[in-house]
Amino acid sequence: MNFTAKLRARRVEARNRKAVARAIDMAPTPAMRHELMAIAQAQVSSLR
Repeated sequence: MNFTAKLRARRVEARNRKAVARAIDMAPTPAMRHELMAIAQAQVSSLR
């Protein structure tokens, strides 16, 4: 993987993190917020 590809991948990850954080912040109910956090945590642990 070259430098440009790594940089692009890092930008995509940052964009996704911001989108998930925004979705959690704008969740209409605490239950939905909790569900989004659980999904986000499950995706992070599966990437490792």
